[in-house]
Amino acid sequence: MSASHASHASHTMTATRTATRTATRTATRTATLATATVTATARREGGSVAVRRAAQELGLRPAELDAAVRLGQVATVGSRIPWRRQVPRSELDRLRSDDGFPAALRERSLLVNATAGARLMGIAPGRLARLARCGCFSPVDVRLNHHRVIVWRYVAAELKTFARESPALLSGPVPEEMRRALAAGRDARPRRWRHRRTAQLVRQATTAWQRAAAFAAVLEPPTLAFDVPDPGERALLCRLRPPLIDPPLAAEHADVVGALLTASDPEEARPYRTRLRAALAEARQERAPSLTADRRRRP
Repeated sequence: MSASHASHASHTMTATRTATRTATRTATRTATLATATVTATARREGGSVAVRRAAQELGLRPAELDAAVRLGQVATVGSRIPWRRQVPRSELDRLRSDDGFPAALRERSLLVNATAGARLMGIAPGRLARLARCGCFSPVDVRLNHHRVIVWRYVAAELKTFARESPALLSGPVPEEMRRALAAGRDARPRRWRHRRTAQLVRQATTAWQRAAAFAAVLEPPTLAFDVPDPGERALLCRLRPPLIDPPLAAEHADVVGALLTASDPEEARPYRTRLRAALAEARQERAPSLTADRRRRP
């Protein structure tokens, strides 16, 4: 790759990361407003169903609707059990009336692993992994395969957009900036997944206590103890801890995914700590919830 092409690709990568962050923030604000509107409608009109029941009524597989909910494509409301979402009847009606339903919804919320994603982009899986490690796009989900190997999943539509807008990064030698980052062991996937997942959970939180629990979920225990010195409050946040990986993994897999769940870098942890303190200040003005919730272990 010539110097001019490398410079162009480097600028493209930086611009792409900036655009991705901006798009994520915009999507978060939009989804928050949409969820608030649907919540008000559901309360006014009454009636919502569990996500699995909603999938049956819409003719979708549960995993398809779960992905759509996670991406903010389907608005939901809270239930009596923390983090257990329900779909209002009014949202089911809206989805059925959308042009191209259900194919359009499936396309917008399709999640793919690295192999399938690389095929969509016309590149090798290794190339996709290098781009993801450099932070060119963010995983939305993480799973373990039957070999206990971590599998990242991405939004297919986002990969297609990246391929269309950043063709210089799809072939030839990677830019020097990326080469140095990869040689130094950079892997932005866990950090960007944590950011995306906590943003999703904060959108779904129905109380300040739940928002605080979402931020607390990615902090190391000593850090959490420093920021939340009251043992009773820490116990409440622990009981309200959201499922970072959903559905939860078996306890014997904790050694594989444990490091993915925690913002151990002080620089990454700082904004979570700031938002935790702000959410706690608000939560302390509320009545502490009495938990009748499902208390299964949540990795």
